[in-house]
Amino acid sequence: MIRVLNVISGLNNAGTEAVVMNYYRHIDRSKVQFDFLVLDERENLYYEKEIEELGGRVFKIVNFRKNPLKNIIQRKSFFKKHANDFKVAEIHSPTAYRAPYCKLAKKFGIEKVVFHIHNTSSECGLLINNARRIIDKYCDKTVTCSQYAARSVLGKNADGVVLNAIEYDKYKFNSQIRSEVRAFYNIKENERVIGHIGRFSEQKNHTFLLEVFSQLVANDKSYKLILKGFGELKFKILKKVEELSIQDNVIIDDKYEAYQLYSSFDLFVLPSLYEGLAVVAIEAQANSLKCIFSDRVSEEFDISGKNRFVELNVKKWIDAVRETNFERISSNFNFSLTGYDINEAAQNLQNYYLGSNE
Repeated sequence: MIRVLNVISGLNNAGTEAVVMNYYRHIDRSKVQFDFLVLDERENLYYEKEIEELGGRVFKIVNFRKNPLKNIIQRKSFFKKHANDFKVAEIHSPTAYRAPYCKLAKKFGIEKVVFHIHNTSSECGLLINNARRIIDKYCDKTVTCSQYAARSVLGKNADGVVLNAIEYDKYKFNSQIRSEVRAFYNIKENERVIGHIGRFSEQKNHTFLLEVFSQLVANDKSYKLILKGFGELKFKILKKVEELSIQDNVIIDDKYEAYQLYSSFDLFVLPSLYEGLAVVAIEAQANSLKCIFSDRVSEEFDISGKNRFVELNVKKWIDAVRETNFERISSNFNFSLTGYDINEAAQNLQNYYLGSNE
C-alpha cells in the first residue's frame, strides 16, 4: 500500500473537499491510502472523523494568511519529519501561491508531486510568475478540473484533467424524494422551483440571483427559490430577502442534503462571478436538470448540451428563466458516457498513483 498526502486548505463541507473525499471513498484503500495536511488548526473539522474511520491521518498547520512566519516554520518541519511516509503529494490549490509546498515535497524526497487546480484565479504579477516557475520546476504533473481554470492559474493548460466526478446513483432523479421535499415546504404541483446550491460568498453572486428572482415573482407568484449553503454572507442574504419582500417565495434550506434537493428543483442556476470547480453543475445534470449558468462558468461543464450560459444582466436572466422548458433532460442523455462517473474516474486516478497509468 502507498500513502498519498493531500495538502488542502480545510476540511469543510465545501466543493474542493467534497471532490477529494469522493475520490477517497471510491479508491481501493488496501492499495492507496490518503492522508491530509490541512491549513486549518481548528478541531473537529467536518470530514476529520470520516477520514480517520477510512484509515487516513489528518495533520494540521496554521494558514499562511493567519500567521505567515508560523506557517513557513510548520510546513518545513512537517515535510522534514513525514515526507518519507508518502509516495505522492497532491497540492490542492485555487492559486499558484501554494507552490512552496511543491518545492518542499520534492526537496524532502516525495517521488511524485502533483499540483491540482480547483478554481479560477485573477492573480497576476511578479509573485505569481515566480510561483508558476516553482510549480514547473518541482511538480511532476499539473492537473485541473477544467483547462479554463488551469489557464487562469498557470498561464497555460495543465498536463491533465481530473474530473469532478460524482456517484451517479446518489444524484439521479428520484420522484419519491421530490414529493417528500416539496410536501415539507408546501410547494404546489404547479409551482416551479429554481434551485441554487453553493457557499454564501461573493463568488456565488447570490445578490444578483435575488434581484433576478424578485423581478420574476413580481409578475408571477408561482416561482419558488431554494438556496442551500453556508458561509460568511448568509446573514446578509437573509437580510436581502427581507428587503426585497420575497420571503414567502424563498426557502433557505437547512434540513435536506444537496442530493435530495436536486430532485425537488425544476431548474438549477449558477450565477457565479467566477468558477473553476462547479461540481454542483455536474450533480444537477446527473439529476436531469436543465441549468442556467453565468457566462463566467466554463462551457466544459455543459455535459448534457441542454444548458444556457447567460451574461450577468438581470433582464437577460429573467428572459432566460421565462424561456426555459422546465421539463427534465431526456433519458437519451447517458451520464455514464460523460467521464464523470466516480467509479471509473477513481480507478484512473488510482492507476496514476500506483504508476500504471502515467
